[in-house]
Formats: sequence, C-alpha cells, structure tokens
Amino acid sequence: MIYAISNRTFFSDQKEYLDQIERVAAAGPDGFILREKDLDPEVYKGLAGKCKAICDRYHVPLIVNTFWQISLELGIKGIHLSMSDFKKMKDEAMDFSEWNRVGVSVHSPEEAIFAQNAGADYLIAGHIFLTDCKKGLPARGLGFLSDICSSVTIPVFAIGGMNEEHGHLAVQAGASGVCMMSELMKSRDPKKLIEPFAGKTKAV
Repeated sequence: MIYAISNRTFFSDQKEYLDQIERVAAAGPDGFILREKDLDPEVYKGLAGKCKAICDRYHVPLIVNTFWQISLELGIKGIHLSMSDFKKMKDEAMDFSEWNRVGVSVHSPEEAIFAQNAGADYLIAGHIFLTDCKKGLPARGLGFLSDICSSVTIPVFAIGGMNEEHGHLAVQAGASGVCMMSELMKSRDPKKLIEPFAGKTKAV
C-alpha cells in the first residue's frame, strides 16, 4: 500500500500545487494525506475542499491531517493525528466512529501499542531513512520500523526518505506500506512510483 502526502512548499503557486495533486491522485494511491497542518484552519478548509473534489474524481480517499473538525464539516472520513492530538481526543472521550480511517504517527513500540488499543486503524512510523524534511535529525532505521511492526497487528506505514528502493526495504522489515511525499510531489510520472506499492496489502 502507499499513501501520498502533500507538501505545498515545492510549488510557486496553488494551481501548480493542485495540478500535481491531481497528477498523483490519478495515479491511484491507496490514500492521500493533506498534510498542510501549519495553515490557518480556514485556509486549510478551502484547500481541503479543492483536494476532496480531486480525490473524489479518482476514488482516492482523502485524509485530513490534524484538523479533524474540518473533516467532519466537509464529510471527509479519514483523519491523521499526532500522538499528542490523539491522546487529547481520547482524554476528551471523542467518538472515533465518526471516521472510517483514523491514523496516528508513532515513535516507539509503546506508542504503537497505545494507539492500537485506543482505536487507531493504522500507524505511520518514521522517519526511517534520512530526509530533507527532517534535516539534521538521524534516521531511526529499519530496526526501529521492525520493532514497531512486530508490536501491533494494525497496518504500519513507513515514512521518511521513501522511494521505490527504500519502500521495498520497509515492506521487507514488516511495514504494510509506505508514505511518500517528496518523491511524489516532485515527480512528473507519479504512477511509476505508486504502482509497485498500491493495493499490495490489505486495504485500510
């Protein structure tokens, strides 16, 4: 499996950015995470509406990052959360049945086990390989990924420095799939990157 992750910083304007999102969605990833969590909520909402229209056109599930209220307002059934946001929602007795896909970013087997027991549908673990998105921070590596995967039964997606070669190594280490951002956002042929992974394991 493969989840595409957006990054608007690679583009000079919104049209160019949305054109790339359409290119990626047309290539058929198993999900598309709209990551732009640093945006003002109203700006994010406007962008999410545009991305939803694109993803719906290609039957690709859109996943809202962080702004779970916006997902409810727009009828988007997937959310992805940081561990701190996930714990806060659990503490507030949030009913996760509003969504059919709830993901959590984890950084240890203990966090992975907690998230699974608290109702997460999938996990993202990283960063596995060196990546410009985490400049100066050491990669956690395949051993870390393997430990996370062996601690839970729900799908784990590897993130960080993912390309085709690294993605296959991550799957060999136990990941159900990969999350790819930079490679996909920059590619003129995203299908070539998506095809080796899309739909290869149980859908989430």
